[in-house]
Amino acid sequence: MAEQIGLSLPVQSSEGIDEFYLSDCNKMAVNLLEDWRNWPNFKHTLSGPPASGKTHLGRIWAQQVNACYIDVKSLGLNNIDKIATTALVIDNVSEMSTNENLEGSLFHLHNLLQERELPFLLIGTGSPQFWKISLSDLRSRIEGTRNAKIDELDDTLFPLIMAKLFADRQMYPSPDVFEYLSRRIDRSFLTINSIVTEIDRISIEEKRPITRSLVAKILKKLK
Repeated sequence: MAEQIGLSLPVQSSEGIDEFYLSDCNKMAVNLLEDWRNWPNFKHTLSGPPASGKTHLGRIWAQQVNACYIDVKSLGLNNIDKIATTALVIDNVSEMSTNENLEGSLFHLHNLLQERELPFLLIGTGSPQFWKISLSDLRSRIEGTRNAKIDELDDTLFPLIMAKLFADRQMYPSPDVFEYLSRRIDRSFLTINSIVTEIDRISIEEKRPITRSLVAKILKKLK
């Protein structure tokens, strides 16, 4: 019998402001971003665990202040002057991996934005002091920037994020599936993302609905 392969189809993740759930783990970060007119030196960093909604929140901020959103890996010295003409969100700063060209471009961009008094938000995974940046002048400027931190999931946000991740994949499990998962998996953004992705894949491959028994089988395999 032919086996159906679970294709990695694009997930239509909803990123509107109504889809960002406010809770104790992210409330302070949201408040700091909302207060952008009072940011020290017109800049801020936003950090948090993997898959915690940093990019989502950054895009919401960009929409609200008419800022442009860019990924740090797209930077080049030849386009810095064109980019530094508006408020900016610069994502994945923690992923430069001591790339000298990227660091030099970001340093130049940072200085131009400061000179032109344009607000900008730098986003990365984990605390900024652990972002892998070899250029000392750039590292000191980022470490000296006030940070907004998203913490790991709390009990309020946990079921909401899990439901959203399923809904993004057009999956709507019964309440007993949610209850079963909530008692057995770590309360981390990355864990929920990984497990929901695996449930989606297995459900497609085996042509099975998402039931408690299927989820139990998947969790046992993942241990």
